[in-house]
Amino acid sequence: MKAVLLFVVAAALAFAGGYGFGRFEAPQGAGPTPAAPAETVVGGPYYVEAGQLVVPMLDRGRTVAFILTQVTLEAGSADDALLVRRRLPHARSAMLEALFDLAGHGRFNGPAVDPQGVATALLAGANGSLTGRETAQPIRAVLIDRLLRQDNTRL
Repeated sequence: MKAVLLFVVAAALAFAGGYGFGRFEAPQGAGPTPAAPAETVVGGPYYVEAGQLVVPMLDRGRTVAFILTQVTLEAGSADDALLVRRRLPHARSAMLEALFDLAGHGRFNGPAVDPQGVATALLAGANGSLTGRETAQPIRAVLIDRLLRQDNTRL
């Protein structure tokens, strides 16, 4: 009885290992090839999570508040989304620079913030970092999932 049970367990492990190896080692292009070129295939929208960006607001050398934004980038095509994913650290850096610029010019002071103005500044920064000032812009829109100001009470 022990021998049969051992044989069944060994066969199951061998099957699971072979299945897993074949599943993960198969080439990504192994499947039916599309009849139409990638440009004519209708799909999308394509989103890339950029994560959270935190920027301090300074007043006379002291941090008076933090601005927290959570951003999602909308790409125009699958190829653009792939480009954005590969160059995401550069896009995040450019968006942080744009947020620091907005905070330095007082755009987050006061009771209300214009989210469309923030999104426009982030879009210009991110596209500029990805394209090098070319006319093609891989990012169509910047979607702000969260935009909040946290006052620093430890002054």
